[in-house]
Amino acid sequence: MDVDDTHSTVSGSTPSGSSTMLSSMDGSPAPSLYSYRSDRDGHTMLREIAGRTLNTTNDLYLLPADEGEHVRLDKQHLVSLLSIGGLYIAVQEVRDALAPAVGRQRTILDLGCGGGNWAMGMAQEFPHAQVVGVDLAPTTVRPPPFNCRLPWVLEHYYNSFDVVHARCTANGVKDFERFVHEAAKCVRPGGVLLFMEGNLEIQNEQMTGQEAAFGDAAPGQSWLARSTFEAYNLMKARGSYVDAGMMLERWMLSCRDLTDVQSREIWTPVGPWKTGSTLEETQRLEMVGQLMRQNMKEYVRSCKPMFVATGYPPALIERFIEGTDKELDELSLRMYVKWHYAWSRRIVGPNHPFPAIDMSGAGNTITVDEYVAQTRNAH
Repeated sequence: MDVDDTHSTVSGSTPSGSSTMLSSMDGSPAPSLYSYRSDRDGHTMLREIAGRTLNTTNDLYLLPADEGEHVRLDKQHLVSLLSIGGLYIAVQEVRDALAPAVGRQRTILDLGCGGGNWAMGMAQEFPHAQVVGVDLAPTTVRPPPFNCRLPWVLEHYYNSFDVVHARCTANGVKDFERFVHEAAKCVRPGGVLLFMEGNLEIQNEQMTGQEAAFGDAAPGQSWLARSTFEAYNLMKARGSYVDAGMMLERWMLSCRDLTDVQSREIWTPVGPWKTGSTLEETQRLEMVGQLMRQNMKEYVRSCKPMFVATGYPPALIERFIEGTDKELDELSLRMYVKWHYAWSRRIVGPNHPFPAIDMSGAGNTITVDEYVAQTRNAH
């Protein structure tokens, strides 16, 4: 096949079933709880490219926002659970921050919640807490637990949450350092901030950069590495801060609102090729590898709308997909994906009451004026 291979670029649900989202424009009085209806709002919030549904609310983000992508993210979520042993890496810090306390409503914020896996998991693990998830586009097919809401935009949340979490959000953020600082302001004094970002540079078995495939692909070259290389460059060119993972610890250390900054790197095998020192560890690594193989094959397909929108030749896009499938099915290359975790606590200042967020029911509507009045009364 003759292919030009030179192309490279350096919710919550109401009883009626509608999704709920927080909405406020420039702080002006407006309903802060907005009901999404696909028949009314779908054409303005969603678009189609190459047979996939994408959001229209962020020009940086060109990955799908459809159920197929949520299924992929389900697998990525399971990889994280298996890799760190649960929903959060800072076990003691999170449990301390969310311990029941008389007169205090424990609250959790998930930034970039996607299909809501993490938010719903936290709502189930901490039933006494209220959980809010924020994302670019609404999800309408996955009803959350009663104590979990999935609003739309981040507003009025300073000093409001005991735990704030953000996972794999860099693709949709231009100024990620500012995002870290803003997220920190949403944490109550003594609360916990959690970040996790992936690294698009595929690593080889020696944990160094995997050589990408070009042309006919020499032995040892990878089409998966080529696909993620192209995706990285396209995202970078659009303004996404896709290098954020490597900077998380530094940015947290530079934030005067944070203390006790810690970080960790996790390496996950792509495919069931790695063994552990025990049978249990080998079984865990095999499961992680199987999930990562499926995740990365689907990730390359999720990049197709971005490749199409940027003018990549259709034959080259198919080569990315077919080449990735072949090398991962055959396990001809042993590769890793690296994940960056960082966490910290909000500095404890003078004692003061916290603004209370009314989350008694997803169907209740509150205006910004009413919210501000509640906040003032709390003080």
